[in-house]
Amino acid sequence: MAILLLLLVLVPVLVAGVYVVRGRAVGNGRDGAHHRPGGIGHDQSYDPSPGVRYAHLWGYEDTRFEFCSPRIVQVTGSRYPLAGHELPRFIPYVEQLLDVAVGPDLVEKAAAIPALPAPVRNEPFLTEIEAVFSASQVEAGDEPRLIHSHGQLSVDEIYRILRGRIPKRVVDLVVYPESEQQVLELVRAAERHDVVLIPYGGGTNVSGALKCPDDERRMIVSVDMQRMSRILELNRENNWVIVEAGITGKELERLLNEQGLTGGHIPDSIELSTLGGWIATYASGMKKNRYGNIEDIVLEAVLITPRGEVRSMPLNPRCSIGVQARGLPFGSEGSLGIITRAVLAVRPLPRVRRYGSFVFPQFDAGVRFLRAVQESGMRPASLRLTNNTEFRLGHAVTPRSTWWQSVIGRLKRYYLLRIKGFDIERMVAATAVIEGTAAEVRQQRRVLARLSREAGGLSGGSEGGRRGYQVTFAIAYIRDFLNTLGILGETFETSAPWDRIGPITSAVERELAELGRAHGVSGRPYLSYRISQIYPAGVCIYFTMGFCGRGLEQPDRTYQRIEHRLREVVLEQGGSLSHHHGVGKIRQPFIHRAHSPGAIRALRAMKAAMDPANVFAAANNVFGPEQDSATHPPPPPPVHTEAEQAANPALGGRS
Repeated sequence: MAILLLLLVLVPVLVAGVYVVRGRAVGNGRDGAHHRPGGIGHDQSYDPSPGVRYAHLWGYEDTRFEFCSPRIVQVTGSRYPLAGHELPRFIPYVEQLLDVAVGPDLVEKAAAIPALPAPVRNEPFLTEIEAVFSASQVEAGDEPRLIHSHGQLSVDEIYRILRGRIPKRVVDLVVYPESEQQVLELVRAAERHDVVLIPYGGGTNVSGALKCPDDERRMIVSVDMQRMSRILELNRENNWVIVEAGITGKELERLLNEQGLTGGHIPDSIELSTLGGWIATYASGMKKNRYGNIEDIVLEAVLITPRGEVRSMPLNPRCSIGVQARGLPFGSEGSLGIITRAVLAVRPLPRVRRYGSFVFPQFDAGVRFLRAVQESGMRPASLRLTNNTEFRLGHAVTPRSTWWQSVIGRLKRYYLLRIKGFDIERMVAATAVIEGTAAEVRQQRRVLARLSREAGGLSGGSEGGRRGYQVTFAIAYIRDFLNTLGILGETFETSAPWDRIGPITSAVERELAELGRAHGVSGRPYLSYRISQIYPAGVCIYFTMGFCGRGLEQPDRTYQRIEHRLREVVLEQGGSLSHHHGVGKIRQPFIHRAHSPGAIRALRAMKAAMDPANVFAAANNVFGPEQDSATHPPPPPPVHTEAEQAANPALGGRS
């Protein structure tokens, strides 16, 4: 009885939580909203300060996961909310999930990186660019060459480098242009002297797009754009800004925030990735619902090709001028030219930012909630739904609890499991970021709370939403830590119609379990997924897959085979080849399932016209080696069950 009475008092606090704005609890009148004339400023889920980056791993040298005892890890530094804290639940979570042992005695030290092959040198080209670039703008050492020869593919790139295995072909020179004129001169010199150029932004690519083609015999030059990172013009009257393409998302937001503005594009990689990279991969950010995907934010982008500058003139919010060259930079993945600058739409900083979370008994209840939010017309800046595995990961990376936090945690657990009847092995969570005016935020909070209740969910409070949003920035550090333990993991994503969410996720789960057994994987494979974006016609599903590679003869090869098959499963079940990572080289075998033969011929003809000497020979997307479409037929249409057909008039069923 005493516990029940205590619950009656505490449940409103446990369920509603404390709304947190800019990292601290606030209250301001009836709404509790925090605002000031210039807006709320920087999104403190990531640190805006500069730092020294790892040469090959993800992120900054001041941050890493490490063992502080045989059963506990900690996060070093002070850059992220998790930093400086011990995480006692993390190792037990990994062991339970994978059914393998994890401990400091299993950590593999990184192998020494061997010397790179001697670079290919094109002397006439080198002589010509000496007149354009200073000595400080050119690097030919082994370390910069290797850094610029890979992205952040966990297995195909990082796992192998940690074990002293370098790519078969690496770049021969790195050049750092500082102006658009230098880019023009570089492209002209490369075409005259038959040199290959591969654009490089933040190095965060996860599609193999930065990998040099193994059979390329010409000199390969990596064009690192990060010295072109200035805001060239800010037009407040028209709400746009002209920015050089090498700027990182973090620096762009910092500069805009100082002016009371935001671009609103917040990908998981915002600290490291660049504007040019976002455009080249058709990127999507966490706050897409409010600000749009990158193609909605960019009004114009300049692409430098061997046949000149590609852009539209003059700048206007929208034009009907026939087939537009404006779209060429988007998704180009370094195969058509170098993106040098772009015009972005900007908005005033939101006056209020709130976080929220909602807990549901199972994944399909969470999907019903997302669908209801989409149909309501309301657009929280970010709304994401995690499956049970990822939901438990969020709990596993919470710091050690105080005594009072432990009491509250036990009461929450009692209320959810015993009183509400939730199952800890099935429950899922949705997290929300709500931005706008005080009135907008107040209305969205009310609607989200009502729709979550109607879907069978409970409010989890703002702290859960804030923590779930912040954990995103730790995922890649976790990946690199697990890599040292022989645990391989990587992400892949797809877009899918609403009626294919269940079939896709279920089919991937089943196939992964079977593939793990077939390939002799120790323990159990790992699969988490979340719905990270919602649209009227469907969603983005973001998977994280992994397994323990210890005991396998070639763990990376096994991983490639399993991942390849899972992509096939996604396509067979009606998902897209990619939602925002792009194609690069890792998805190239499936390109004929994404484009018709006529579309591929048209794209290749356009490439030949713009770049006849194939200066931009990164060989990504449809511009890789010719493949016989007959050996890559399109996937069969997804199989719909009788129940699905009966429930969906579009499939010939009852209304």
